[in-house]
Formats: sequence, C-alpha cells, structure tokens
Amino acid sequence: MHDPINLFNTIWLDAKCRGTSKHRNAVCVSTIDEDGYPNSRFVDLKEANAAGFVFCSPLDSGKALDICRNPKTGITLWWEHIATQVRIKGLASPISDQEAKAHWVGRLRDAQIATATFQQSRPLASLETLSEQYARAVAASDGKSIPRPDNWGGFRLCAEYIEFLEFKENRLHARTAYSRVGTVWEQHFLQP
Repeated sequence: MHDPINLFNTIWLDAKCRGTSKHRNAVCVSTIDEDGYPNSRFVDLKEANAAGFVFCSPLDSGKALDICRNPKTGITLWWEHIATQVRIKGLASPISDQEAKAHWVGRLRDAQIATATFQQSRPLASLETLSEQYARAVAASDGKSIPRPDNWGGFRLCAEYIEFLEFKENRLHARTAYSRVGTVWEQHFLQP
C-alpha cells in the first residue's frame, strides 16, 4: 500500500526547511464559482494528514461560498527550490468549531486583527481607508486577545487524487499519481 499523505508531509517538511520564503505554507486553493468558472487564490495550509488538508477562511468569503455550492476543490503547490509540484483534488467540507478555535489561537496577532476587522473581498473606498481602519483596530485591541469572529472557520479537503511532479533538467519529469479507491491508494506513473 502506498501512502501519498506521508510522502506529501515528507516533501512539505523538506520544502519548508530548505526554503527561504516567508510564506512556506502557501498553497493555491481552486474552487468553482456559481457561473462554473475556476477561482484560485493562495491560503495558508494548516495541516495535512489522513483526514485531509486543512485551510482556514471567513465562512462568508468567496471560497467558502464556492465550496458550499460545489465541494469539488483543488490544491496546487509549487516549490521552486526543490523543483516539485503537487496537485490535489477532492471534496472540501467544514472543520469543527473546536478545530477552528485551535487554528485561530495559532494565528499571528496581526492576522487575527486583520481578519476580525475586515470583510474579505468586499468593496473598499480606498487603500487609505484600509490603513486607517486597521490602525484603529490595533489601537482598540490594546494588547488584549482578539476573539475569533463567528464567521471564521475552515475547510478540510479529503483528497481523492494526489499527483507529485519532480522536475528534471532533461525534461524527463517524474510524475507519480495516487488515486483513492475506497480506503486504498492506487499508485500510477505518468508520462511527463
């Protein structure tokens, strides 16, 4: 039996240890909007295990609304410094309130303040308004803990397909795909 989740975590840890990016957990999450178009954006991957791949978001955001309409979701990762791409497809579902609380506590304070202050993807009068609103929120928080907004939670993508692509200089890229069949992962090698 092959375990692509363990393989993913091994590569992810290596990429984080060897990488220099400040955003080492950034993944591209793709959803399908109400008109059938793909929507992609980068988010922070919180965890990856046999249960799935977890990312957090306001529950009234575009990505959350897309997932509620159509749970088919994709995650793509690209690590330039180790020449590796990973593509994941599956169904996303909300995480528990308890899990969301735990992830909220682990967020940086600046991220908590921004999330509690702004309504993601809603129109904004100007960038100056954004800065002013944030400065007021920082001053008002006065070092106190930032409560998790009621509309903040997360999603777990339960993978049905995971593909690893290791780039080679000679273009003979190593592509290994895993498809979930029941509780077992089937491994396939793909041409570059």
